[in-house]
Amino acid sequence: MNKIILLAFVTTFGLIGCSTTNEPTFFGETVEVDSSELNQYWEHDSSKVIRLSGRPDWLPKGAGKASYFITIDSNGTEVSKELINSIPEGWMTQKLLDKMPKQQYKASKNNPSKTPVKVKISSEVKRMS
Repeated sequence: MNKIILLAFVTTFGLIGCSTTNEPTFFGETVEVDSSELNQYWEHDSSKVIRLSGRPDWLPKGAGKASYFITIDSNGTEVSKELINSIPEGWMTQKLLDKMPKQQYKASKNNPSKTPVKVKISSEVKRMS
């Protein structure tokens, strides 16, 4: 009987442990930086290259521009994307932005305290001629 209770206990807590998500970690206040300053705080983790087979479903069709904020926590994890605008209007949506893969970053040598940042990103898709 004790073995059954122990097995149920271990299984229950094992499943709970597997289902927890990593919460964002912020050491200090989030600093808003320009995209040209991002590498002073965080560097893109090139060891985790994302390869796409074909056109991703989050990429809008046609040509356009979009601006959005990303927030990087103290673990170097991109924790959010927030659409600012898109041209033409509606070309990029928050729903499409949320489908984009999250990126991982590593703290630069200038950021030993792992300061979290919010940075404005501008992107453009041009038509191939």
